[in-house]
Amino acid sequence: MRSFAEATTVVGTRDGVYSSTLDDEWSIGKNPHGGYMMALLTRAALTAAERPHPLAVSAHFLRSPDAGEVELRTEPVKRGRLFTTVHARLVQGGKVCIDATVTAGELTDAPHEWEATQQPPIKPLHECDDHRLPTEGGLLGNIDVRLDPHSTAFLRGETSEGEVRGWMELTDGTDFNPLSLIVAVDLLPPTILGLGHTGWCPTVELTYQLRALPAPGPVAGYTRCDALHPDGWFNEDAFVYDSRGRLVAQSRQLALSGNALEGR
Repeated sequence: MRSFAEATTVVGTRDGVYSSTLDDEWSIGKNPHGGYMMALLTRAALTAAERPHPLAVSAHFLRSPDAGEVELRTEPVKRGRLFTTVHARLVQGGKVCIDATVTAGELTDAPHEWEATQQPPIKPLHECDDHRLPTEGGLLGNIDVRLDPHSTAFLRGETSEGEVRGWMELTDGTDFNPLSLIVAVDLLPPTILGLGHTGWCPTVELTYQLRALPAPGPVAGYTRCDALHPDGWFNEDAFVYDSRGRLVAQSRQLALSGNALEGR
């Protein structure tokens, strides 16, 4: 089992182009995890930009690649004094699988000047359930996910509101950083499982924003769905807080219900 740093290693092959390998131990079932692939592509973009932090990443998931070799193609769009914008694509077998725009820069480790809301209430880590998704795959061997008991109603066949709360820790002993937080915003179970939907819910588009540098320790995640369309389209907003209770990352994604896919 490779650590996050090892699983997101990129090697330059020519100007702006990098090679890497999608690790099947960072998958849900047979599908490489979307946040993991987005983080891998972002690492290539940061390398090209020569900047340390992904301030914002917007990724469109065009097709699901297999575990194995991929090519990461980057093209700087603008180099500025405070940030650099890079267009990046994950390619496998000559086909673009993810198309992303990355805004790269550098954040200082300073508290927020102002915050609209505080971390939602989540049960302490030791009171949360050790969670394993009911699918084959190795992702949750790399990240320990502990769900607030209120968020596990779907495992008991019950319905609940469209939100999930829980804690996350990397099992390799490292702390979350600005890159691995991209995985964290896409890690908790789909919110619509609590609304009676089942199956894989593929991400179509995900926008990630880094809000602060995370402190050491586990991170708390809160996700919510505002609306589920009869055709299966739904949004999922994620907020991640560090051990200080500070908002460190957030995201919004457009996804499609597995129930809708089965009916097509």
